[in-house]
Amino acid sequence: MSLTAWVRRARTPEPVPVRREIAVFEPADLFDIEIKDNPETNPVLCCTGDPAGAAAFNALWLKRIAATGRYAAAVSVRGQGGTPAADGGLEARAHDVVQAAVTVPRQTVLMGHGEGAAWAALAAGRYPAAGLVLVSPRGFPKQLPKPVGEPPVLLVVGESETQSKEVQTVADEYGITPLTFAGAPDDVFKGGAAEGLLDTVLSWLDAQK
Repeated sequence: MSLTAWVRRARTPEPVPVRREIAVFEPADLFDIEIKDNPETNPVLCCTGDPAGAAAFNALWLKRIAATGRYAAAVSVRGQGGTPAADGGLEARAHDVVQAAVTVPRQTVLMGHGEGAAWAALAAGRYPAAGLVLVSPRGFPKQLPKPVGEPPVLLVVGESETQSKEVQTVADEYGITPLTFAGAPDDVFKGGAAEGLLDTVLSWLDAQK
């Protein structure tokens, strides 16, 4: 660790604790189809920059993830959904993601959307994620910590984002090529674009087992 990084970590005060809202959907919750929890797969913890927080994933994402036999969860960081507002910027929100991750059974994949992608990336510098999925990332810090354990990373962006400077910077940071989905960056929670995006993410997750 560089001296600059050490000083930054040492001088960062512990974020004000909050009671976090976490939504969970397990395979056993799917009453209409018979799916069992597969202990060979890693759970998925989602976060988003959308003010709705965890609730944004309820309509489609968590059910679709659970239908693959995975434990699926989403967290509302401070100021989102049912989680009360509290002081703290990127670091505090990344802290919220880490604290949610340690409550998930088994080593989890961190999935972040929009500003949530930045929180997930920072969280992966503290928590040994099984994988890191970044969807339409926004607001990334200039310096990112190296992910603990070097997990596989997937970057998925809307077709209109492929040439953006931020996407290229994130791709270069992790040495990966972004995959694209049809639709706009905010079309990730419902509709055909969301379904196509989920297919991409779930196929990638299956390949990482």
